Amino acid sequence: MSDAVAQQFRSPEVHADGSVTVRLNSKSANAVSVSIGGQKLELSKAAGGLWSATTKPLSAGIHDYAFDVDGTRMIDPSNRNVKKWFTLASLVEVPGTPPLLTEFLDVPHGVVQRLIYPSTSVGNSRPVIVYTPPDYNATSDETYPLVVLLHGFGDDETAWTDVGRAHLIADNLLAAKKIGRCIIAMPYGHPVPAPFGRRADNYFVENNQLFERDITQDLLPFLEAKFKVRKDAANRSIVGLSMGGGHAIDTGLNNIDKFSSIGAFSAAVPDAERENLENRYPAMFGENPLANTLKNFWIPIGQDDFLLERNHKFVAALKENGVQHSFKTTRGGHSWDVWRIYLPEFLQLAVPQQ
Repeated sequence: MSDAVAQQFRSPEVHADGSVTVRLNSKSANAVSVSIGGQKLELSKAAGGLWSATTKPLSAGIHDYAFDVDGTRMIDPSNRNVKKWFTLASLVEVPGTPPLLTEFLDVPHGVVQRLIYPSTSVGNSRPVIVYTPPDYNATSDETYPLVVLLHGFGDDETAWTDVGRAHLIADNLLAAKKIGRCIIAMPYGHPVPAPFGRRADNYFVENNQLFERDITQDLLPFLEAKFKVRKDAANRSIVGLSMGGGHAIDTGLNNIDKFSSIGAFSAAVPDAERENLENRYPAMFGENPLANTLKNFWIPIGQDDFLLERNHKFVAALKENGVQHSFKTTRGGHSWDVWRIYLPEFLQLAVPQQ
């Protein structure tokens, strides 16, 4: 296809008032609709087969959408910004006034690189995305706090940069002098291959256990050898969303000698009613729980999140055992718009400016 043909129309197109126009070229379709920002719209067809619809103004931030074309769901073929979940979705960013922390601003920027590290725990090489701050110098004497940032069940190691914009959040917080310089590592969270169809009942247990070994025995030594990261628990944090929030709790509570801050966003926390928490997390129990040596144990979740009740039960277990923590409910559900808000809050707790 020539460039002239490829650029005949834009989809999506974001307007000044925050409304979004989506377009699809199809001469054969009989009906096209789109679901975006809580709105379901029927597209109208113009001469030549170009379908279009415009939303009402959307809130600033990220929105996903997909077309329904004669009963078949499809992403927008004119939009390269795609969420790579088990079911793909197209993405559109509505800018904020003032700009959001997730936007590309005129500030110094760090470097994002995708690396492969050997994992003896898993038995193969594994990917990790690493963010280093602006002006990072591997030959200097400066060392940096480390944040291990984990994705959800349907994502991979690219989710926190492609969709969450973790690197831009860090750049913008640094420029505003709200956090200290740090290194952020984002590994792939499925050392046990993600299942298709029905999940085995023991999938998460096996995946959590293997991932904990991979992080502590393989990933951390790799990062320490490759980057100028600090090696003490006081300067290491682990945080994640959904499944990754469960990973953060598992690995953090069972390795308090390695991590001093835990963040669990909309987390797949353990089922407090069904599990033997004392056996799984000894650090939660006793007259003086070891978990209380953590600097931060932060558990935020949206009021419409399907995991809310489960989080309430886990937090009740923390309270019952005198484990210091901070539990926060916010607007929203199990979605990136809330996780993009949680990450800067956690970074300001875990890596404050010195």
